[in-house]
Amino acid sequence: MGTDFVIGVSDAASDEINLVFNTTVGRGYLGQRKGASQETQAQFGNLGLSAVANVVGAVKYAKYMRLGADDVVLTVATDGGEMYGSEIAIAEKKYHGGRFDELAAAEAFGRYMLGAGTDDMIEMNRRDRERVFNLGYYTWVEQQGINLADFDARRDQAFWDDLMQLVPIWDRMIDAFNKG
Repeated sequence: MGTDFVIGVSDAASDEINLVFNTTVGRGYLGQRKGASQETQAQFGNLGLSAVANVVGAVKYAKYMRLGADDVVLTVATDGGEMYGSEIAIAEKKYHGGRFDELAAAEAFGRYMLGAGTDDMIEMNRRDRERVFNLGYYTWVEQQGINLADFDARRDQAFWDDLMQLVPIWDRMIDAFNKG
């Protein structure tokens, strides 16, 4: 119920920008043509397909809001590029006949970053938020067996605020899992 925007990002955008961010050719293009430092280029490896989609979505949001160089949009790098090594070859074949070169990197960057449009976006109102919230009914109630009252409790921001009490417990569980 706290969703302000829904921003669509195509799989083509995620796949192509993943090639730009996570291949030698793509990073070379960003360094030579866009001035990305070696340090910045290395950081692109922290962005996997979902993180790339978040970045493209953030670019679309910034354009929609007419933000400038002094403004900041924060997004989340939800996954790293190391998870998607096999996707590189698949995307190269699918979009570039197996040959992703500097021209292809420039075209992808131009199309999906510089040319990102504000289409496929919804600035949410109360009715839209209800519609999005209700999409979870099937997953949580029908498939996962959560009772309807517990599902509906998620409409209230207090439900989400109360989850913060669990963060230390989750952190300990993550630490235990990682040690184990």
